[in-house]
Amino acid sequence: MPGPTEYEQDYIDACRSRIESQVAVFQEVARSARDHGDADVSALESALESLEYEYFNNMLIVLDGCFAERRRTTGAAADGGALDEVRVLARSLTANGGTVLADPAVPLDPTRSVLGLEVGAPVTLTLQQYRRISDAFLREIERRSSATQD
Repeated sequence: MPGPTEYEQDYIDACRSRIESQVAVFQEVARSARDHGDADVSALESALESLEYEYFNNMLIVLDGCFAERRRTTGAAADGGALDEVRVLARSLTANGGTVLADPAVPLDPTRSVLGLEVGAPVTLTLQQYRRISDAFLREIERRSSATQD
């Protein structure tokens, strides 16, 4: 049975709310660590940077998984939009050691993609990058879902 091509707005809103909550948790942990005056600042910043990459890379995989049942309309070409970008980046993280892979079925143009990552680049998402890609992704999910519900 094919997966859904649309999602209820309540589901999308719940996913967005979880994202906002998890981003807030990361920010609180980082703020608390920085406010702890005893730490070696350079070691702390390095650790927080590593945590940020791991955290938001994993959040991207979760985002992709929340909408794993999505599929392109039969015969539709990949458009290189945020849905395709998230799919390629999640696959790059899970199956290519965190390096952006070349996917002939989903060609991404770095000059037009949300994050501008090129094939072969490491996927090390910052909070700001994750916000940009997740916002674009959810807007595209909403747009496609509302178009099929009209």
